[in-house]
Amino acid sequence: MIKFFRKIRQKLLSENKFSKYLIYAIGEIVLVVIGILIALQINNWNEENKKKALMITNIKSIAEDILADIYDIQEVNMSLDKQVVAANYVIPILESENRFIADSLKFIMAFNSFTTTPIISESSNTWNFLNSSGTVSEFPDSKLLKLLQDYYKNFNDITTNFTNSGNPVRLELRKLKYELFSDTEHRKFFPTKSPKAPSFEVYNSIFEDNRILPLCRFIGSTAYYFEGEFTSVKSEAEIILDYINKKYK
Repeated sequence: MIKFFRKIRQKLLSENKFSKYLIYAIGEIVLVVIGILIALQINNWNEENKKKALMITNIKSIAEDILADIYDIQEVNMSLDKQVVAANYVIPILESENRFIADSLKFIMAFNSFTTTPIISESSNTWNFLNSSGTVSEFPDSKLLKLLQDYYKNFNDITTNFTNSGNPVRLELRKLKYELFSDTEHRKFFPTKSPKAPSFEVYNSIFEDNRILPLCRFIGSTAYYFEGEFTSVKSEAEIILDYINKKYK
């Protein structure tokens, strides 16, 4: 092709047709410019496709992170639900005048569940990377972006609140439990796969310590509150997963 154009130029020059040569030269320049523009457009198109493919990969990675969050929330809510049930059983006995315990093993196991400290941490590596790298500004889906922003904000607020206000009291009761019970009596019901009711002195120490009832009340109320909060954010997570699965199969 280059030889073909060279022959045309040489022929026009040899025939002293300068005006035609000039027109031809301009046309050749235009063709070269068009070729460069087409090449740039193709390159831009390829780069754009790479960016879209990478963003879809990131969106799918976010979906995996959120799925992990859902599993964590389910585990936490199982612990919180046990504490709600335990509160409904233990607190009325602690508040009663005769403090009658029909099932001593059930009582001590329910009481012990108050000391469980559910730990949850959001799986947000991909989302954090998009924000820290500034890539989130190029997010192609405004609806999904809003869903993610709300979800991660709410999840962070709830987990922070629970860590700061919910777990410290549970840890306080756990510490108090080791203060009140002897190690021998404590090992009868925790940790063991075959729990047994401890001695009468253990139940007396629970009833006689004025710190126990307020702590149990607080743990029961926070378990009920945060179970609802985590259920709410879990619903947000499920909405996001459903949206991603439908739009980014």
